[in-house]
Amino acid sequence: MLYKPPVEKRMKREKLRRTEEILTAAQKVMLAKGYNGATMDDIAAEAGLTKPTVYQYFKTKDELFVQLVEPLIQSLALKLEAIKILLEEKKYETGRKIIGDVFDVYYGTFEENPDLYKLFNIFLQFGVIYNMNEESYTTIKLWGIKCFKEGNSIVSLSIGQGFFRETDISQATDFVWGSFWGIVQVEQNKWGKEGISPYLKPVLKYAENLLALAIVIR
Repeated sequence: MLYKPPVEKRMKREKLRRTEEILTAAQKVMLAKGYNGATMDDIAAEAGLTKPTVYQYFKTKDELFVQLVEPLIQSLALKLEAIKILLEEKKYETGRKIIGDVFDVYYGTFEENPDLYKLFNIFLQFGVIYNMNEESYTTIKLWGIKCFKEGNSIVSLSIGQGFFRETDISQATDFVWGSFWGIVQVEQNKWGKEGISPYLKPVLKYAENLLALAIVIR
């Protein structure tokens, strides 16, 4: 069936609106009940839709979750890639600036959507990824691999250009990733309120300074 352009535009707007409603509902339900505890019935009820309607937009809960968290991981990976490119172009003058930019990327990504970060943190802790369907698992895994690949490149280039001491590249990347996630979890849990803990950024700055003291040469 062919539709006139105004009708097509209206249908696209409606589809986008419904998609956003379902994603918003899914995030709320998964934060309240966890990934495993949330059901498509719960999500449909929260969105004010029937379950068949939700299935018209998302075939599985895994697919829904991937569409929620993929932009976050993708954003992190691409921002780390941008730092790597600056290093390749030899735009940095100090190792401290490199470390500061990496921590800013992590914090900035978190600040854009703290609730989504919380959801992804729960997802990481309980190993949900290993129970997902293959397509969803592959999507998340590929972006995760890219994050670590870009992180490793940043460390390697920084060593090569004399900013960092010789160190185990993969362990350094894992340290930054683990430190950030751990500090966010601790500080947000201690805060126990809506929004971002006022203590989070100072503790992250402390971690940044400790790392700089440990590996920065110049």
